[in-house]
This record gives sequence, structure tokens and C-alpha cells, in this order.
Amino acid sequence: MVYTCAYFPTPTASLEQAQRAKLELVAGKIWAKPGDRILELGCGWGSLALHLARQHGAHVTAYNISAEQIRYARGRARREGLEDRVRFVEDDYRNASGRYDAVVSVGMLEHVGARHHRDLGAAIARCLRESGRGLVHSIGRVQAQPMDAWIERRIFPGSYAPTLGEMVGLLAPFDLAVLDVENLRLHYARTLEHWLERYEKSIDRLRARFGEAFVRSWRLYLAGSIAAFRCGSLQLWQLVFAPARSRAIPWTRPSPARDAAPPWNAATS
Repeated sequence: MVYTCAYFPTPTASLEQAQRAKLELVAGKIWAKPGDRILELGCGWGSLALHLARQHGAHVTAYNISAEQIRYARGRARREGLEDRVRFVEDDYRNASGRYDAVVSVGMLEHVGARHHRDLGAAIARCLRESGRGLVHSIGRVQAQPMDAWIERRIFPGSYAPTLGEMVGLLAPFDLAVLDVENLRLHYARTLEHWLERYEKSIDRLRARFGEAFVRSWRLYLAGSIAAFRCGSLQLWQLVFAPARSRAIPWTRPSPARDAAPPWNAATS
């Protein structure tokens, strides 16, 4: 239930191992630590929020407009005994409030649309503490162009894959400075290969439930997306950022293989 690009520490890692590695990669890049207050904008089925609470002792507030996903995520939090550390909010990200040590958004920017980039930047800036840090993870392109018309109509209405410049542009007006950029394009191709393999194994059940047109549409989407990430027409970027004047930033590149204490002098932040 992690419908975003996985991170394969080795080419032979399983999808489950790679998704757990992705969650830990994100946690490492925002230097998640016990007691942190973290805001997630667009939490999907809740996997990252629960990981940050379970594995790193953070207190997470996670926004999503999908009632079904919020119900599922709240159920997981209840079953795992994490209700006191994770609050799933069924609401628009633009209504997020409070001040947080970190703000993270994974796989939502593509669905915000270019007209609302400034809204997302404003929400991040409003909620991020002066000593805070953040991460945005998004499918993107090297050159600006509309989303494929068929995908926008059949799969992701209103979607847009931003350029790296456009991603930086949603942060810059709010005096948020980029600290680190990583491209996981080939990891998304591998993720999609796993998804397509599992899709094909379930094809008879899917055909019986949704019909042939659905089966063909999603096969085309998955296979076409593999090709797009392999050939580079689609990219996958993770941007790490912080307020431009912050001194509470990593001395070395953010990494999940970090010490328990962040490598900066908190006394001078």
C-alpha cells in the first residue's frame, strides 16, 4: 500500500524491502528523531507517517483528502498502537496548520497541478519552523510539457509532472533553500516492473471485477511508464530543503546511514 517509487538498495531487493528502504531514505533525509513533530502533506495509505512514528519516535500529523485512505490509515495506527503518535486528518493540504520540525510530501506534487504550486509552497512555509527541514518527492521532466493526454484522461486527471526548476520554484518565493537533490528515475522503472508483474498475476480476478477495458488501460499505463522512466522522458526527484537562514542544517549530505544525533551544532542554530 505504498503507491510511490521504491528505493532499491540492491538491484535484487524485493519490492517490500525496497519500499521499506524508501521510507527509511526519506526519514534519513529529514533527520527524523524521537520527539520530532512532522507534517506529511498527502499521506496516501499512511505508510510513511506510521514508519516515522514507529521507527523514529516522531509525532506525525498527516493530511489526505481521500476518506477511504484515511480510514485505512487510522485502522493501521489503531492496530499498531500508534494512535497517540500519528494523527490522520481528512482535509485539504492547504488547511494544514501548526508548526513542525519537518514537512514532507511524497508523490503528491504531481497531482497538485502547476497552478497550485504556490499553494503548496505557502503551506510548507507556514508550517515549517525556522530550524526545520523538509522533503518533496515527485515525478518530473527535464523539459516542461503537459502530461500525456491519455494518462490524464484515463489514469490521473489533472496531473502534471514538473521540471526540477518548477520544483525549486515552489520553494524559492518562500525563502526555502534546496540542500540536496537526488534522482531516482531508474528506481521507479524497477518499481513499476514489480507492479506490472503482480498485476499480470492477478489479471483474471481484475478482468472479472473491472472488465477488459480496465485491464488493457492499466497494463498500457504500467508498461508505458516503465518505458518512460527507462528512456528518461520521466524523472523522479527528491528535494531536501530548509529555511534559507537556518543554521540547523546537516554538515554532511543527509543519509539514512547516519548517527543518532544530527551532525550540526544545535547550540548555534
